[in-house]
Amino acid sequence: MEIGLGILTFGTLSLGLIIPYLSIRGLQKLKDSDAPKSALSRDGIEERLATES
Repeated sequence: MEIGLGILTFGTLSLGLIIPYLSIRGLQKLKDSDAPKSALSRDGIEERLATES
């Protein structure tokens, strides 16, 4: 019973650290890529207007 509780405890803690880490890495890759920005952001609007003219 105590071993199972330890596994659940450390499993939960490790998932609590892994998920945010992967999220941050994904956001950083998206930020560094050359993907178009959202049209709702200020710099996204400027980017779209600059490509139209």
